Formats: sequence, C-alpha cells, structure tokens
Amino acid sequence: MNLNSIDLMDLHNHTIWSDGSHTADIIIKNAVKNGMTAVGISDHFNTSKCNSLQNHQLKEYIENINQLKDSYRHDIQVYAGIELSMDTELCDIKNLPYDELNKLDYVLFEYIDCFKNSIKFSELKEYSSKFCCKIGLAHTDLLYYSRIYGLKPLINMLKENNLFWELNVNDGYEYFSKLVRSRDSWRTNRFFKKLKQNNIQISVGSDTHNLQYYDFEQLQIGNLLAKHKSIKMLKYDFSISRAIHLNKGLTNYHI
Repeated sequence: MNLNSIDLMDLHNHTIWSDGSHTADIIIKNAVKNGMTAVGISDHFNTSKCNSLQNHQLKEYIENINQLKDSYRHDIQVYAGIELSMDTELCDIKNLPYDELNKLDYVLFEYIDCFKNSIKFSELKEYSSKFCCKIGLAHTDLLYYSRIYGLKPLINMLKENNLFWELNVNDGYEYFSKLVRSRDSWRTNRFFKKLKQNNIQISVGSDTHNLQYYDFEQLQIGNLLAKHKSIKMLKYDFSISRAIHLNKGLTNYHI
C-alpha cells in the first residue's frame, strides 16, 4: 500500500463490526459515489472504550473485507485495516494476535503518548517491530508533539518505526482545522517540508461512524495537504467549495 500513489483516499472508517452504523459494503458504496480512489475499513479492535472487533472475529472480518476488495476491484481500491488503542487501560496490547493482524493492509495506532497509561513514542519500537503490515498514527497532533520533543527526533521516530501519519478530518479533532488555518505559517510550512523531505507518508481519514456526518469537502482538503498541494485559497474569503475548485488548477504547485 503506497499512500503516495493514491489520488483521493479515506482510510479511516468504522462499520457495524465495531461502533459504526453501516456495513462495510455501504461505506464502500459511498466512497465510490463520491469518486474516491481508495477507501479503508478500520474498525476498533479489542478495546473497552466502545463496541469493538474481538480476537475471535478478526479472521471473519478480514475475509469479509477481502471479498469486498474483489467485488469492487473495478471501481475503487479497498483496504483492510483496524484501529488499535495504545492505552493499556483500554486494550491488552501485550497479548495481541499478531499472526492474524499481519494479514491486514494496515493498522492505525491511536492514543500514542496521550493518556496516563498510553504507550509513549519512546516505547513504540516494542510494538511496531511485530508488524509487517503498514502502521500509521491515527488522529495524532504531530505538530504539537514536534514542539515538545523537537521536529528532528520526531521525524526520526517516524522513520525508525516505519510509520505513516494520518490527517483525520473529523470535526472531533481540532488539530486538522488548526493545520489548515496555519498552513502558511513558517512553523507548519517547515513541518510539512520536513515530512516530505524524509518521505513520511500521509494518509487521510474521515473517521466516519455514520454517513450522516460524512464531509467530502474536508476529505478533499485533507488530500491536498497529504499531497503537499497548495491550499492558499483557503486564506481568502472564499467558500471551501470555491477554494477546492480553484485548487484544481494548482495541481503542479507543491509546497
């Protein structure tokens, strides 16, 4: 799974396998309808925070998504993932079924260095080394952590653990809107340039639980950022739709 080669992605979606309202089939149909290039199903796994996929269901879950991959192969790229809580109070991360988890296309780590019992960045290697599928950091404010730990150490941590970073466009996470507002500031601009220079891949996710709240325009903006495209028009008094339309003519302008 090469994130750099995906034009328009949404790799963070929840279904009735965990705490979502829709089947994976409905989520994929919606992505096709909106012209997405790739869609990922990433249900919560074995966490006490919400209804989640359990160990004994994992094999069936992967088989279900693989069947959908084949069914929609002419319409969209479908990827099988899960969201894994890295808080020891919420998930027994010491005893994970790695053989089965490694049959997934990717795993999203959430709550890294977030709560009292969360795994710290410095402890990630113990867990990331057990995965051969791609691993990403879900809804993590890396710009904030770069101020705490330093940008270079943070970049090195991403490289050492072979991690990608998720831009989560859900309104529940303020860091995305802050990134959009500050995109032309020297700090945010430098941050994105360093990610690009070090080939840190970026994914985009809607974190959809119910399609009633699906925001395609936010996904488009996230994909512009992930591809290091200009979003300068967002700085002016235009609607988001207008800004996206104008950016279509800026596909050769990278930042």
